[in-house]
Amino acid sequence: MKSEIVSQEGNILKIQATIEAQDFQKALNTVVGELSRKANIKGFRKGRVPRNIIEMYFGREGIYSEALEKVLPSAMSEIVEEYDLNLISEPQVDLEGDVEEGKPVTAVFTFEVRPEVVLPELSSLVIEKPIVEVTDAMVEAAIEQIRQHHSELRPVSDRSSKEGDSVSVEYTTLLLEEGTENTPSSPQTATIQLDSESLRAELKNALTNKKVDEEESVEFTVEEEHPDPAIAGKTLRYSLKVKEILERILPELDETFIRKYSQDKIADFEGFKKDVTDRIAGQIQHDTQNATESNALSKLRESAEVVVPETLVERQVKAMKEEESEQIKKQFNVSMDEYLEKNGITPETFEQSVKERAERTVRQTLVLEALADERSVEVSEQDIDTEIKSLSEYLKSDPDRIRSLLLKDRERMTDFLHRIRMNKAIALLMSEITVKEVPVGSSIEGIENPAENKPE
Repeated sequence: MKSEIVSQEGNILKIQATIEAQDFQKALNTVVGELSRKANIKGFRKGRVPRNIIEMYFGREGIYSEALEKVLPSAMSEIVEEYDLNLISEPQVDLEGDVEEGKPVTAVFTFEVRPEVVLPELSSLVIEKPIVEVTDAMVEAAIEQIRQHHSELRPVSDRSSKEGDSVSVEYTTLLLEEGTENTPSSPQTATIQLDSESLRAELKNALTNKKVDEEESVEFTVEEEHPDPAIAGKTLRYSLKVKEILERILPELDETFIRKYSQDKIADFEGFKKDVTDRIAGQIQHDTQNATESNALSKLRESAEVVVPETLVERQVKAMKEEESEQIKKQFNVSMDEYLEKNGITPETFEQSVKERAERTVRQTLVLEALADERSVEVSEQDIDTEIKSLSEYLKSDPDRIRSLLLKDRERMTDFLHRIRMNKAIALLMSEITVKEVPVGSSIEGIENPAENKPE
C-alpha cells in the first residue's frame, strides 16, 4: 500500500492511500468464498455456488462493499502506525473514483489528531506558595473542636434553654399558601443544636430561653434558591414544643481523656498539644501543596500554546452535563432543568459555564500529555504497585483484588494508568517550576479538623 499526506489544517490530517489491485482482489475472493459457503441457494450445495450466481443474489456492489470493509480498516491501522498518529476521534474515509475489480482502490482518510502543543520553559513559570505558621490560636481552636466532638449531652430541667444547649423538640410544619387550606404535617421529633451556624435565626430565637413543655410558633419565607422546589419561595409555619433541654458537657483535658483519645499513645497534655500541633501542620502542608499544584497547572495551562479541538470540548461537555445531572437528581430529586429554574440560572448561562470548564479541562489534559510525551514519562511496574497499595489502604481492600478488578476492565485500567502518568507529569512540573514562598496571615480556614485524625 502506498500513502501520502494530501493536506493538513490544524489538527485535521488527510492522507491518501492506494490499495494494490491484488490486495483488493484477495479480499474480494475471500468475500465470495464466505458467501458461497453461507448462501442457501436452491440447486447448489453450500460452498459450490458459482461467482455469477453469488453476484445475482447479493449484487456486485454489495460484494465490493464487503471486500472494502476488509481492506480499509487494515489500511487505516497501517497508516496510523506508519505516521504515528494520536487520534482523538473516529477517522472518516472517502473513496476516490469507482471501485473496479482488477484495479487499485484509492481512498482518502481524514484523521483528527491530538493538536500540537508548544510548552513554555518550565523554570520560567513563577508561582507563589503560601506559608502558614501554626499559631497558638489555631491549636486552641482545634483542641476546642476535639472537646466539642467528644462532649456529652445531659438533660437539665431546672432552667430555660440557652446558647450552647441542644433541645429535643416535637414539631409540625404547615405550608401557608393564599387561597389554599393545607394541613399540618404529622408530628416529628428532632434534636437541634442552638449554636449551630446552619440553624435559621427564626428557629434559634423561638427555641432559646424556653422551658420543657413550652410551645412556640414561628413563620418564615424560604429562600427562592432553596433546592426543594416544593417549598422554595414559600412561607412555612413551624409549631414547636420543647421536650427536653440538653446541656453540652465538655471533657476535661486530663490523663484519662488524653489516653482514651490517643488510644494510650499519649499520656500528658504537652504530648497531646504537640500531637494536635503536628496534625495541623500536616494538614496545612497538604492544603498548601494542593493549592500550589493547582496554581502551577493553571500557569502551565495559560502559558502553553495549543488550539483546543472543538470535538474534545463537546465530548467533555457531554460527560460533565451527564455527571452533574445525575448528582442533582440524586441529591435533590429534581431534573437539571428544574434545578436551574429554581436557582434562577438560565440554560444559556449554564451551557456557557459548562463549556468554559470543559475547555479548561481539555486544555490542561492536552498540555500535561504533551509534557509527559516530551519528557518520555512512562509508568513502571513500581508505579503501579505503589498506586495499588495506596488505593487499597484508602479503600481498605486487598491489593490483589484491586489488581484483579483492573485487569478485568480494560477501560478502567487505561484510566488508572493515565492518572498515574499525569500525576508523574505534575510531579515533574513541580520539580522544575519556580516557586516563591510567601508568608501569609494565620488562618484555620480550610483545615478540616486535622486533630480529629487520631494517632494510628
